[in-house]
Amino acid sequence: MKTILFDMDGTLTEPRKKMLTNVCNAMTTLQKSNYQIGIVSGSDIDYIIEQCAILTEVNSFDHTGIDLYPCNGTKHYRYTGFDKLSKIYDNDFSAHVGSELFSKLVYTLFDLLSKLRDEEYSHHVPLTGNFIDYRGSMINFSPIGRNASEKERNTWISLDKKFGIRSKLLNSLRSEMTRSSIEFKLGGETSIDICPTGWDKTYVLKNFAENDNVSFVGDKCRENGNDRELYDAVKLRLAGESFETTGPYKTIEIINDRILQHSVEL
Repeated sequence: MKTILFDMDGTLTEPRKKMLTNVCNAMTTLQKSNYQIGIVSGSDIDYIIEQCAILTEVNSFDHTGIDLYPCNGTKHYRYTGFDKLSKIYDNDFSAHVGSELFSKLVYTLFDLLSKLRDEEYSHHVPLTGNFIDYRGSMINFSPIGRNASEKERNTWISLDKKFGIRSKLLNSLRSEMTRSSIEFKLGGETSIDICPTGWDKTYVLKNFAENDNVSFVGDKCRENGNDRELYDAVKLRLAGESFETTGPYKTIEIINDRILQHSVEL
């Protein structure tokens, strides 16, 4: 059985949007070609279920057996029956690094957030709440808060592109937490993903043997992107391929013109 792992936001869906029917149809075609499907996301399980709800609503898609890997694959859920989701495993960030280091990290995040008020663009930054989202096995740090509306997200995205806010925060975090066995990556368009070293998306590969045919499709595959390590690891270690996408429509193109076409040629 061949496996295709997909990132979610920016790959199967637009960021924080629901999956569209045409993406579901493309994944149905993969199933009919004997591909096992997994979704590995920095988001927690509730967001995956919300954004990918169509997978359990469209009769042509067999969601039984599909694997969901929230929080960079440090959690694993599988549909084992109609609308029945079973937890295979999960992990605990705080327990892994210890309470002292974990507390230092949280205080550092608050400190960096407070320093944004001294920047020239500070009065333009929408602040919405839920800045530090602890998901058990990772932290998602959003300088505007995860409660942001689409309009507020767009305002932030423009500011971030102009001033490089997240990149500066990323460098500050790495400087403050140097030699701390904690990793920092850009997550989506508004946040930074934080996890213990080695708990990036390559964690999902613990579910596969080295000779398994596993491929990956993601959008944040460049430097500091949270798909980068898995994109590289699949190309280097496994018998599958890695593909970089720019959004759901490009993902459909990759499925039809590269993955399925390659299968036909074989």
